[in-house]
Amino acid sequence: MFKKRYIFETKRTKVLRYLQNIGFISLVSIILYVIVSLIFILMARNSNQETLQSFYNRSPDLIVVFTGDSGRIPLAVKLAKKYKQSNIFITGVYSKNSVDSLLRPLRLGEGFDPNLLTIDYLARNTVENVLSTLRHLRERTGNKKIIVISHDYHVMRIKLIFNHLMEKSDDYKFYFYSVETDYTKMRNIKIMAKEVYKWIRTYGFLILWSPE
Repeated sequence: MFKKRYIFETKRTKVLRYLQNIGFISLVSIILYVIVSLIFILMARNSNQETLQSFYNRSPDLIVVFTGDSGRIPLAVKLAKKYKQSNIFITGVYSKNSVDSLLRPLRLGEGFDPNLLTIDYLARNTVENVLSTLRHLRERTGNKKIIVISHDYHVMRIKLIFNHLMEKSDDYKFYFYSVETDYTKMRNIKIMAKEVYKWIRTYGFLILWSPE
C-alpha cells in the first residue's frame, strides 16, 4: 500500500495517494477474482471428466438436479438416457411446477418413465438443496453412487456444503456433472463474481452453524 511520504501533504498529493491505493486494491481484487474463477471452472471440468470415467460402463443409482438456472434438467435427462437411469431427484422446484410441466418441453417420448422422477418443493437455496438431497437418500436406502447436476460455477459451493453436512454414517459417493457456462457473456461473468462471494459467505456460515 502507498503510505504518506511527507509530513505535510498538499491536497493534490493526498488525492493522488488515495487514487493509487484504490487502483492497487482494485487490481489485486481483479487478479484474485480471476484466479478463483479459473479454479472454480477447472475443478468443475475435472469433475465432469471424473464422472464420465467413473460411469464409463455402469450406471449411477440416482441423478440429482439442483435447480436455479436453465439447462440443468435437460442435462440430467440426457445423462439419464445415456445411463438408462430414470431415477431423478429434482430439488428446489418452484411450487407451480409439476413433473409434467418440467418434462413437457423436453419432448421425451417413450422410454422415459416420469413416475421415477421425484420433486422437492421445499429447498430455497443451495444449503437446503443439500439437506433435501441427504434427507431423500436417507429415506430411500440403496442409492450410494449419485450424480449431482448444476452449473460449473456452482459445483465448488455444492461440494463445500456436502462435505460439511454429511454425517459419518453417510456412505454416499457424490459425482458432479455441470452445464458449461459461456464466460464471454457479461451476465455470466457477474454470476461468477456473485458465486465467489457466496462461496466465501457459505464457508463462514457453515463454520458457525450446526445442523442440530
